[in-house]
Amino acid sequence: MTPNVSRLLIKWGVSEIIGDDLVQCNYINMRRTDGKVIQRTELYPKVVREYGFPWWMVHRHHLHCGLAEGARRHGVQIVTGARVAKIEFEQSPVKVTTEKGKVFEFDVLIGSDGLKSVVRRTLFPDVKPRAATNNAAYRAVMPYEEVWQKVPESREFGNAIDVWSVEKGYVITYPISAGRDWNAVLSHYRDSPVTDVEEDVDMKEVREYFKDVDPRLKKIIDIIPSTKRWPLLITGPLESWSSPQKNVVLMGDAAHSMHNHLAQGAATSMEDGAFLGRVLQEVVRGVLTLEEAVHLYEKTRMPRAWIKQQTSFAMGAMYMAPKPMDAYRDAASVASVKKTFEQQEILNLQTSSKQVTAPDANELSWNLWGAPDTVRSIFSYDAEGDADHAVLVYLSERTPWDKNTGMSEGIERKYTGWFLPEEHIGRITRAKGAKL
Repeated sequence: MTPNVSRLLIKWGVSEIIGDDLVQCNYINMRRTDGKVIQRTELYPKVVREYGFPWWMVHRHHLHCGLAEGARRHGVQIVTGARVAKIEFEQSPVKVTTEKGKVFEFDVLIGSDGLKSVVRRTLFPDVKPRAATNNAAYRAVMPYEEVWQKVPESREFGNAIDVWSVEKGYVITYPISAGRDWNAVLSHYRDSPVTDVEEDVDMKEVREYFKDVDPRLKKIIDIIPSTKRWPLLITGPLESWSSPQKNVVLMGDAAHSMHNHLAQGAATSMEDGAFLGRVLQEVVRGVLTLEEAVHLYEKTRMPRAWIKQQTSFAMGAMYMAPKPMDAYRDAASVASVKKTFEQQEILNLQTSSKQVTAPDANELSWNLWGAPDTVRSIFSYDAEGDADHAVLVYLSERTPWDKNTGMSEGIERKYTGWFLPEEHIGRITRAKGAKL
């Protein structure tokens, strides 16, 4: 939960529901296979201070529970046991029939139903998520109590996110669940593409693949009891996320699944929801039509999602860079590991110098995920603010405006139409002299 979405969890009150199960780490340490740190980012206090919001690690279960409980507290009715069998959208309202035969009707249907989306399959039957490469991921969660007991030297890693680059793979580990659990993702390659989850992977295979890693990490991998192999699939970029009638729209993995290397899959889905919620609010207020709201959502969010897909794919390639690319990568980030006294002063905002003598070593970094200054447009993004701006630009461009005041009728209606009678709308736009 990077700053672009931790801000949403805080605003929506979800962070208070999840509580201490949101973990703020102090550092991201990028390591060579042998464990040597080749790039470092100070998350706390530096990144949190500069971006204004936390950089949290969270178990997916805790995130789901927090979002669901937050929705209930806002009056949302969550219906379970209602798997969708059929969607009819040619006329409004949209009609949805479940496998149990129950029928629901909606003004607008949002398909946030993931990789195997029924909604996407209904709208775009020829679109299928694809394995762009043979890259896949093992995942593991173990209690820290067990890890520390069996591998005492693992305490050396502390409260940090650690990433080990290996040939054709990498391992990332970090604390979750209020620091009770150790979480790991082990990225690797197969001889053929992986397109679905594979159960009960042979642990001998896992241990053999990562046999040459940092001895401390290898000992931890050796005690992982079981794992699954997860596919890394890409959807799109699509030409549209909606029905021709604009009464059905996709969001999240259903529209733009991406590789996990930037840790932005869930984050991008939440941005979609925040943005879509804002523009649909303007439909309820009468500022936009449903068609206009969906148009703005697609026009603004589709390019951003595609940028994230590309950035994530590039990040994975740099994590797993082959020789000699890895040597160039490692050499480029030496300064981020060896901080000068001047840099440390700047990081802590304690400098008394009249002149800045050392730039931030992570201002330009190959670590697109762990050095957020490299991609500010992703990590400092405000989805709700972006939605508001898109609405204002649209109204300014699409409604008549007065050349004297510079005001557009659409902007005035948005700001005043919710409380002023209709006969007063337009007076601000056409103001002249001493007369409003």
